[in-house]
Amino acid sequence: MQELINKNWDYILSQSEEDFILEVVCGTVAIYTITFKLDETERAGFEAEGERYLDHLAWKVRDYPEEYIKRRV
Repeated sequence: MQELINKNWDYILSQSEEDFILEVVCGTVAIYTITFKLDETERAGFEAEGERYLDHLAWKVRDYPEEYIKRRV
């Protein structure tokens, strides 16, 4: 897996042969990460807007972690 973007204490975007994997740092008192594959819509958003899209997506993950925990890889 190749690391493409690393925003320290925010998120890391990696790419495997077929998938983009996003690892988002979450929490305030206890720090944890949520790592998941980008779905087709998220991938298209990244390809269209780049890091700006990922910045927004990382905030969504932190605001609604329960929606992304079930997608963990």
